[in-house]
Amino acid sequence: MSHYLVEYAELGNAEAREALRPDHIGYRKGLGGGMALAGPLLDDAGSPVGSVVILEAEDRAEAERIASADPYVAAEVLELVSVRAYRIVAMNPPQG
Repeated sequence: MSHYLVEYAELGNAEAREALRPDHIGYRKGLGGGMALAGPLLDDAGSPVGSVVILEAEDRAEAERIASADPYVAAEVLELVSVRAYRIVAMNPPQG
């Protein structure tokens, strides 16, 4: 198993974002330990402009399949930008 950094771009479909939020969150939670990290990319005003996920997969093809299966991708809330191999060297949980 390897880790992959997945980057998504926000497409500005706020109505679909709100309607599909439970499905999106459920999908990501369903990845369990296979998802090391997930969160939005924010602009200077704090509005989402994309998302980053670090996930575990057998290979890049599986990582792309997992990344593409997010309900936000099918609904054109997020666009898959890239899937890159990634090595976690250190990780500290957020404080607070």
